[in-house]
Amino acid sequence: MGTVLTSPSTEEAGAAFARFVRWVAALEWSDLSPSARERTVGVLADDMAATFSALDEPQVALAQQRLREAALQGGPASLIAAGRPRMPILQAAMGNGLAMGWNELDEGFRKAVCHAGLYVLPALLATAEAEDASLRDLLRALALGYEVVTRVARTWQFPALRIHPHALLAPVGAAAGVAFLRRLPADQILSAVASAATMGMAGPFDHALKGVLARNTWAPQAAVAGLNAVEWAQCGIGGRAASPHDVYAVALGATAELAVLAPHADEGWAVESGYQKMNACCQYAHSTIEAIQTLLANEPSLRGGERVTAITVEAHPLAYALDDRAPRTTLGAKFSVPHAAAAALVHGNGGATSFDAASLDDARIARLRNATTLRPFPELRPWPDDRPSRVTLTADDGASFDALCWSAQGGPDRPFPAAALWDKVATLAAPHAPAFAPAMRRMADAAASRDGDADIGRPWRDWLDACFAEDAPANAAALTPRTKEH
Repeated sequence: MGTVLTSPSTEEAGAAFARFVRWVAALEWSDLSPSARERTVGVLADDMAATFSALDEPQVALAQQRLREAALQGGPASLIAAGRPRMPILQAAMGNGLAMGWNELDEGFRKAVCHAGLYVLPALLATAEAEDASLRDLLRALALGYEVVTRVARTWQFPALRIHPHALLAPVGAAAGVAFLRRLPADQILSAVASAATMGMAGPFDHALKGVLARNTWAPQAAVAGLNAVEWAQCGIGGRAASPHDVYAVALGATAELAVLAPHADEGWAVESGYQKMNACCQYAHSTIEAIQTLLANEPSLRGGERVTAITVEAHPLAYALDDRAPRTTLGAKFSVPHAAAAALVHGNGGATSFDAASLDDARIARLRNATTLRPFPELRPWPDDRPSRVTLTADDGASFDALCWSAQGGPDRPFPAAALWDKVATLAAPHAPAFAPAMRRMADAAASRDGDADIGRPWRDWLDACFAEDAPANAAALTPRTKEH
């Protein structure tokens, strides 16, 4: 007889989750490794830069305009936008959450399907500003919130991606970040995070593939849910330790690997296993874009795609479903391997213009999309080589060219150079906040320095002022102390 696999009981799952949350709650910023502290600042800079990138998208601009009009009396929190419009915490979290994930330029977690920074930051940024939290406390809450939501994503695994993690997991990240920021008692943090697990939305994963823009509202809505979960937990209204297991395993059929919740289950910290994007699309398509860039480097005459009559993409399982040849929205284009391949051939990269509204009707891209065939990748390997792509181009003279990318650049196995990431941050932020990138560089230096404790102990609002200053101060010490508002 074969081995009989057993699932953990609800009581076992609850006890493991409670032990994990209490362990995380006791951690301080100083407990993180220098690498983890550096990466935490990187997540903050990367995701805020991604927010800037979407501000001129028509739907985002209209949504934020409506938020500004509704906040006539201002508020204690800011939109991450030129002029920093002020509004209540919930509205700021919604507006920033919508923009942060819109262009698919926010970072993600490589060991599970989870955009942890997007889940934690919208609620955390608004709360930290409104409550005059220090930069140190914000960074601690970001790193610990990231740890919690990624462990949840890895512990409860689904056999198929039917519910999108932006809908299902983001309330957990939002609640964890705010609860850690407020330094609530461990039992209240557990209650809030467990309650947030019950607040996930039934957002279909294929809404992203079909370009349904409601998908982009799940992260901002989750920010609101997470904030409410924390407020209610502080009133004695919350979940139980087993609530995540009740939701993910009992109700939705996930398998549970409770060993992931052991305090030191991994070497290092979750933020160190994130990835960054230069391509403005789903990470599943990045290896295809990189393979095409290799082909164009070797055969420059193929750039533009005029000579290409057929494209064959051997795609890993997560990418194989991204096969829309006629996306109707920019979101649909970002989740279409045929579009990503075609646009990369035409433009030579996967930047924002490869997936903007104009790309949807570009005749060159449309022809190449229709000339693309997806096939399953025949040889699967474990992480980090679990998302490969082999691209074969057939030219008009019958010649064939192919290239293989096992793992797209940007993950912990093939990180981008720091200079490239800071260039990305500066490029995305410059039209709206030219001082943002220099201020974030100073923040990174302060977080990494043994002498930087005083600087990261300053209020987050002071740093935010520096990010939006017309003339940024030459160093962190030049930040002007503020009087706490009541």
